[in-house]
Amino acid sequence: MGSAVDELCLVCHERDDGKVKWLKCLKCKLGGHSTCMRMTGLKSNASEVNWVCDPCALVIKSEVHLREEINVMTDGVTLAVEEAVSVQSGQVERDGMNWAEVVSRCRKRKRTQKNKNLLIIKAKGSKKAVDMKKEVEELLSDVQIMDSKFTNKGNIVINLESEEKRNAAQNKLHEVGNLIASNGKRWDPKIMVCNVARNEDKESLIEEIIVRNNLESIDGVINKIKIVSERPAAGGTVHYVLKCDPEVRARIHGMNDKLKLKWGVHQVYDHYFPLLCYHCLKFGHKSDSCQSKVKGHAPHCYKCAGQHEGRSCQSDVRKCFNCAASKRQSEHSVSSLSCPIFTSEVNRIRLNTNHGF
Repeated sequence: MGSAVDELCLVCHERDDGKVKWLKCLKCKLGGHSTCMRMTGLKSNASEVNWVCDPCALVIKSEVHLREEINVMTDGVTLAVEEAVSVQSGQVERDGMNWAEVVSRCRKRKRTQKNKNLLIIKAKGSKKAVDMKKEVEELLSDVQIMDSKFTNKGNIVINLESEEKRNAAQNKLHEVGNLIASNGKRWDPKIMVCNVARNEDKESLIEEIIVRNNLESIDGVINKIKIVSERPAAGGTVHYVLKCDPEVRARIHGMNDKLKLKWGVHQVYDHYFPLLCYHCLKFGHKSDSCQSKVKGHAPHCYKCAGQHEGRSCQSDVRKCFNCAASKRQSEHSVSSLSCPIFTSEVNRIRLNTNHGF
């Protein structure tokens, strides 16, 4: 065990399990897990690391100089702890910040570093996040996971030591088949090809786009475009939503956002329509993987916000469930362009899309 005494962590109130470094204040002798204290960047390899908590540091500073007091108490404290105390006292004295602000600044800096080796994992279909985490830990038992956490969408984010280990873990999870792992990069763009004639062959539509618009020079282009969905349009035509590589999107943009097909030239628009669950009316998942549906909660109507399915709604009233829940003006449907929550989600997708230009 890391601590000499079987103590409780001041943050999570759990005992020291020896899995992470244990921080112990040199003055008040209280402490906790380094992860709970947000002090995971210490260089010391010891299982128990001495430090000075913020309240004690203020008391020490009011009596004698912080550095002198630390040297007397530790009689040669490790370089790692000296550096930590130096940073602590220096930032408090220079910036006039309290300890919470210092920790917050350090946490933001560490988050920026961690983003390089993050892996976002989600399950195909409905699965509890706790069960998914156990499965991931078993599959990646030979890989050291630096940190992990749950997201509010039921996914798991893990941080790995290096980019190579992250890529190896991603490939291993893909082989399983029931888990989807992504490295958090920006999304590939989606485009809408408008008013395509119904007599255009859907099966050969991708090849038609490639040949007639001179996209053959893009390496592996046949695998970089796929049909996501289609919807009926005016005059008996069809709007096709395609997902493509950023390089393909940049090439189409260079052609004034127009694509040639067998029966004419068609306008292309970026497609940012967010994924909407028509059961709980939240964004980011479909109704077949909705946790609210799994728990047996009643659906909400996307037209009038009533507790029934939207497709069976007979009401002429338009009310946004999401805006009503957040006490905003709600006289519109969930996916209306006048809905601030919907437009905010559209902007989020737009900002996180790699357009290639």
